Amino acid sequence: MKKISIALVVVLWLICPRDFVSADIVKFIATGSAGEGLLAGNIAPPTSELGTGGIGATGITFDTVEGIFHVDLKWGSGNGYVDLSSDVLKLHLHGPTADAGNDAFGQTGALLVNMTTNGSFNASRTSGGINGNFFLDSAGSDALLAGRTYINVHLSDTDTGVIRGYLQAVPEPGSLTALALVSGLTILRRRRRKLSN
Repeated sequence: MKKISIALVVVLWLICPRDFVSADIVKFIATGSAGEGLLAGNIAPPTSELGTGGIGATGITFDTVEGIFHVDLKWGSGNGYVDLSSDVLKLHLHGPTADAGNDAFGQTGALLVNMTTNGSFNASRTSGGINGNFFLDSAGSDALLAGRTYINVHLSDTDTGVIRGYLQAVPEPGSLTALALVSGLTILRRRRRKLSN
């Protein structure tokens, strides 16, 4: 059994070294009760907005060491989504919501980051988006990592957002591999004990 344990540790180290090096970067999806992306149905109650958006090629990430929140969002037909009814006035990160994860869907929170001020922000209703970095303080990073934040797209000063995506961390493949290997080791140990009794 000792040989199996050592072998599993070696295999784990060989398979996952890059995940240990990049463990400081957490990836996120934008989702809600209507599905993945920036959608009107992710707001409760849903808005009448037909436009949609989603995550760009460089994604949404958070560097837990540097406190840097990276956002790459796109919307409108020029980016493969549906055009918004007008140009975007404001783009915000909100939180914390009262609950976390799927339980947060439909909940609201305070303004954490005004992303409209970033130089890469493009308000175009047909091909808009943002690809920029923002610093999060400890309250903002705690809310983000706890699954208690969302991104809101506003078309006016009075709307509560027309499309939204709640941010949830995505487990790294290496983390899932490690979990599977540890689970396998536990099963082997139990089986060996059962056979020896």
